[in-house]
Amino acid sequence: MNKKIYFSLVIVTLLLAACKSKPVIDEAKVLNTAGIAAVGPYFTVDHKGNSVLCWSEQDGKDSLYRLKYAVYDQQKNEFGKAVTVPSSVGCGVSAESMAKIAFKDDGTVVAIFAKRFPTEKNPYAGAIYYSMSENEGKSWSDAKFLHSDTSHTYGRSFFDVTKLKDGELAAVWLDGRFGKSIRGSALFFNRTEKGKGFVTDSCLDKGTCECCRTDLLSDKNGNLHLAYRSIIFPNALSGKQVRDMVYKLSKDNGQTFTPAKLISNDNWEIEGCPHSGPSLAVANHTLRAVWFTAGGSSSLYGTSAVDSGFRQRNLITASGRHPQMVALTDGKTAMVCEEVEEMEHETMKMDHSKGGMMKHGPAGMSKIILRILKDEIPEKTIALTDGMQADNHAVLTTVNNGLLVAWVREGAKGSAIYYAGLKQ
Repeated sequence: MNKKIYFSLVIVTLLLAACKSKPVIDEAKVLNTAGIAAVGPYFTVDHKGNSVLCWSEQDGKDSLYRLKYAVYDQQKNEFGKAVTVPSSVGCGVSAESMAKIAFKDDGTVVAIFAKRFPTEKNPYAGAIYYSMSENEGKSWSDAKFLHSDTSHTYGRSFFDVTKLKDGELAAVWLDGRFGKSIRGSALFFNRTEKGKGFVTDSCLDKGTCECCRTDLLSDKNGNLHLAYRSIIFPNALSGKQVRDMVYKLSKDNGQTFTPAKLISNDNWEIEGCPHSGPSLAVANHTLRAVWFTAGGSSSLYGTSAVDSGFRQRNLITASGRHPQMVALTDGKTAMVCEEVEEMEHETMKMDHSKGGMMKHGPAGMSKIILRILKDEIPEKTIALTDGMQADNHAVLTTVNNGLLVAWVREGAKGSAIYYAGLKQ
């Protein structure tokens, strides 16, 4: 029997002021979806400031996935009618490279998604596409390539998108176009122009890890913060390969970026793909980062930026994987991840010349844990699930004075979206 997938959503309402009261979780409700499976939850915000959830949903008629999204109604405490992006049919569903929706300030909706080239010898060969709607999803443009190089022989994936200060959009992705001339993938950047889609791409770095989520964040001052996992050969390790997190900054809407700077000197020696990217947030005017590494010990760590670079890493949890973080209004951050008592982290060997776009295998039983962090130190820990299900790859966003949290649940009872309230 094939495993089907639960797509679980919890609506978490938190009083962000610190208190000692025990959280109260309302009874979970189920929201039916038309498809037979839903994966890849991702949160964004529309041009009106509404929270938007998007996901990829499998259609029972042809078993293909399509990108969908729905706007959250804060008054009704529920999501509105789902909108489908027609050209996304057959999109990829990698948990670290989910399809995404973004909104320009003028209301233009932009959908970004990856697809494989099924007839190529390279099993990872594929492209990243985008489609636009200027009438709130009623009609869509034909899909176009996000990248200028459209060769079918290698992979492109693990993309992220953010809105710039000028109301346009910027995107980054991992690209295999340099083939066997470099180890790993290359990091590329593109942005939209007024009245247009994405225009001209540029290479920001070469020699990046092929299959970890990238994180592109625009702060209130218009600065672009970019984090990703790079392949590094430290002199102290006699040329051995490590895969650690690095950071770039742009203060001019992506025209230029600073050289890559190590977020943490983890020295994780690994010849495979960790499948776990970083997450950034700007809280109290300070850039903060969380990530997974097995450099030293397999754990989630956090740090914050200073003028000279980044502070020494702080251990958050030794059992967490796939962290995602947002800033709260009181200067703290909220982080969600999946956790089990003993988890062997998934890695994959792959040919570095081919780039990457892949699908994860089934997840094990795990809890979804929410933590409130103050200066990267856990101040409050809340279990959103009991660890009796295969819950994984949680994401979150802020709404009113609280949070929305979503994750994937893999099971054998079909597909469903669950939502519930949590107050404290």
